[in-house]
Amino acid sequence: MLNAVLSGKKRGTGLQNMQTTLEQAEGAEDALTASVFERLAYLPDNLFTNVFTELLGQSFGPLQSIEYWPSWFLKDGKRVEPDVLLQDAQHSLLVEAKRHDVVRQQNVFQLAQELESGWEQDALSDNCILLTLGGLKDYSEKGQDDLLKELLPLLPTGSAERFTLVCRSWQQLYQALEANLPPDSPPGCLRLLDDVASCYAWHRLRAHPMRWLNNLQPVELKTAPGAFTHWRIK
Repeated sequence: MLNAVLSGKKRGTGLQNMQTTLEQAEGAEDALTASVFERLAYLPDNLFTNVFTELLGQSFGPLQSIEYWPSWFLKDGKRVEPDVLLQDAQHSLLVEAKRHDVVRQQNVFQLAQELESGWEQDALSDNCILLTLGGLKDYSEKGQDDLLKELLPLLPTGSAERFTLVCRSWQQLYQALEANLPPDSPPGCLRLLDDVASCYAWHRLRAHPMRWLNNLQPVELKTAPGAFTHWRIK
């Protein structure tokens, strides 16, 4: 949240209007994004690399730099403000985050403008990764392909070879983080995981998938003979 405040993103942090609930607060996704990514940036290099490589499905890390809400410009002078830009030694990782996991909030026109302005100002490498975080109803390979089909016609010819689109939910991000921070991790890393879990709870995001009764494994109960002989309902 520190970077949200420093970047003027006070809406949604509680600093703009203390009477505003989270559901009503504009800019709440900015506070969420900053709160999570600030902590991810503090991970040791090996853990950061493991988390993001698992999340993205391709190698990324160690982190060399991170920038929140960079200001880029299109040829017509319009300002574009993506959420986060991360760099490792080989790739640029552009993150466009939306607050909800199960609602279509990602806008292909916005995504196209962010890519174009980043390339225009040499802020994005030609092998960059575009990560949409949240804001979709379908995070399967098909859902990702469908979003890419919407996006490519809005970009200059040949753009398909210049970036990789990755669509992930906030839930998937938490699971990648949790999987790489087992109980024997350094205490500071476990505190970081607790912070992220608290942030998810604050923003009413699910950290784990739903568990349905019909998918639970039956449990066999073994009781000694006569265990309920004297039991009765009063």
